[in-house]
Amino acid sequence: MTETILVTGACGFIGSNLTEYLLDKTDWKIIAYDNLSNGKKEYLPKSDRVELIEADIRDKKDVREAVKGCDFVVNLAAQVGVIPSIDDPREDAEINIMGLLNLLEASRDLGVSRFVHASSAAPVGEVDEMPISEEKVPEPLSPYGASKLAGEAYCSAFASSYDIKTTALRFSNVYGPKSVHKTSVIHKFIREVLDGEEVVVYGDGNQTRDFIHVDDICQGILKSLDLENDYELIQLGTSEETTINQLYNQIKQTMTEKGVDVPEPNYKEAREGEIYKNYTDITKARKKLDFEPTVSLKKGLQKVVNWYLENY
Repeated sequence: MTETILVTGACGFIGSNLTEYLLDKTDWKIIAYDNLSNGKKEYLPKSDRVELIEADIRDKKDVREAVKGCDFVVNLAAQVGVIPSIDDPREDAEINIMGLLNLLEASRDLGVSRFVHASSAAPVGEVDEMPISEEKVPEPLSPYGASKLAGEAYCSAFASSYDIKTTALRFSNVYGPKSVHKTSVIHKFIREVLDGEEVVVYGDGNQTRDFIHVDDICQGILKSLDLENDYELIQLGTSEETTINQLYNQIKQTMTEKGVDVPEPNYKEAREGEIYKNYTDITKARKKLDFEPTVSLKKGLQKVVNWYLENY
């Protein structure tokens, strides 16, 4: 019998790309769940295997109805971002903790085989030694990091306390198409250039990140559904460290080759709560998931710039 998967946040950036990926790689039915606060219906692939439910993960009744009959749940619905969490930590917690709890309870009660939760590097906080492994003791610097850490803890607790298998995946900095609403640095830079606005680098530009294309994130999510352990925490990234200055230079080169006039950036004071250095050790992902990133930063930026030039 064909399996069914619930994807929350399915009309958002990662969710819509995952839905497209699942249509290509599986024969499953996909329940796409989104409140459309950020996501767009037009991002969702059109297929008779995709059913859209417009609802919020904070609504316990709607969540329960959506989970019925599902073999897998992938939770990508979230308040995403450090600055919004600092502005409104309560809403951040209501979405990222209570919304997750609604999904976990429904999945436990209704016999879901594997629950996958999207986390991030934010729970880890500042790190002296690189790359970051799953063994690093978390020290979140923002309410967003705290809520994501709580999400990992709830996944672990539900796997230990109830008969449900869970996985928390810590994504590094994800980029790709269908991302107009995203505030992360790659998308911000591209939009600022295309809008003719001032391009702002916060800090000195030597802060580092691990940028991973959304296609590789989708690969990791699908592989994580086959895990046998009750609970796993796994990082998904590339293990490549890139400074913000290096990133902007690569974006500038890519967009210039497309005939776009790209200005020099302006540097402003670093923002509170943001991590300075961050890149990921993916040894565990390679071992547990047979995971290997396939999209280089150069190739990935070419793909996302092309998407913006065609769709923005």
